[in-house]
Amino acid sequence: MTGALRVLVVDDHPVNRLVLAEIFTHMGCNVSTADDGFAALAAASVEVFDLICLDRNMPGLSGDDVVSGLPADQFVLAWSTEASDLPRRFNGVLSKPVSLAAAADAAERAVAWRTAQARRSLAA
Repeated sequence: MTGALRVLVVDDHPVNRLVLAEIFTHMGCNVSTADDGFAALAAASVEVFDLICLDRNMPGLSGDDVVSGLPADQFVLAWSTEASDLPRRFNGVLSKPVSLAAAADAAERAVAWRTAQARRSLAA
């Protein structure tokens, strides 16, 4: 993969959204944000992200509702304090509160997933 990681941070709480966006920006990622599930779906319909961090508990469309509407070619982590009953479409969890190490690990997992996807498509 070349270039900076493209990350979408989705959370209805402005401070949570800002903190995670700043962490990924500090890591050199290109970060977009969305403050609700509708904005997340709109953003994902026009851009392919390498990593989407999706809050599970938002008013309107919850993260669990949104994830089912996201394209399968996007790596999606539930950004949550709770990992129980995680819908299968999520690729994993990024726990709140987030640490720099956990964010770096999430980025590494997204790159590894994207690389594996590219290899599979070349082999097909």
